[in-house]
Amino acid sequence: MYYVKKGGEVVRNTECCVVQDLIPLALDDLLSEDSKRLVQTHIETCKKCREYIEEVKEDRCEMQKAEASRDGRLGRALKRRKYEMLGMIGGIVIFVVVLFLCLFQPFSGKQEEVYTVKEHYEKSEDYGKQNYKGIARLALFPKADAVSGQVEKFYYDCKGSKIYQTYQIYLECSYTATEFLQEKERLLSVTDEKTGRSVQYSEEENDLPCVYAMLYDEGFEYALLSEAEYKVIYIYLQGTDIRQLYFNRKYLPKDYGQAGYPFETEREAFRIYPTDQEEFFDET
Repeated sequence: MYYVKKGGEVVRNTECCVVQDLIPLALDDLLSEDSKRLVQTHIETCKKCREYIEEVKEDRCEMQKAEASRDGRLGRALKRRKYEMLGMIGGIVIFVVVLFLCLFQPFSGKQEEVYTVKEHYEKSEDYGKQNYKGIARLALFPKADAVSGQVEKFYYDCKGSKIYQTYQIYLECSYTATEFLQEKERLLSVTDEKTGRSVQYSEEENDLPCVYAMLYDEGFEYALLSEAEYKVIYIYLQGTDIRQLYFNRKYLPKDYGQAGYPFETEREAFRIYPTDQEEFFDET
């Protein structure tokens, strides 16, 4: 109930104040039965308090709409963030997979076939392909039809453009004691016809004695002599990454670098074959 004081000021009586304080609790059904009856009895006779109830309801309705809108925006933001995180994780996974394939599964993609059986070697006078364009002339490698021993392994890989190719040629042969000595003698006598330069023999380039025609230059051509097993391993590498070898790294020269370049060394490049400059003057 409202009362008018002298001077025209309208004020609420004590009962209205109490009832209006109880109305929010009544709407939430948190009042005792006696308090409910008090509120119900009062609003039946008080228009202002009934209007107050409607105002409270409208305010609550607006608040609920605002909360729902805010929750909706938050939900959409969280959902969008979730997809962004999934996309980022997916991108990282793809990057890791591609990196793994590049580092640990070399030679994937379009490359030349790798031969591992003897008949392929015997049919290949140029060690795998008729279009061989490597720097070395593979003087250390025996002719395919002149291998006196048993071919254990033969790997041939070439990739690149018409301008520059990388090569990895690996030939492993087992000999009898007599055949081994004959092959060792042949290797030590190899000389290039154009330059007259002979191969060199070293027991420092590898754990096995090594005869080499080219080292520490654009390519590496050498033969390893395993006297205990009567085995010779012939290797030619041109721009081959150390992580992309078909054979055991222990057969590499000690200073062989990751991309075919030697690690820090003062060793002067050696090759029995003519350099580009020598080839030029020879032609003129």
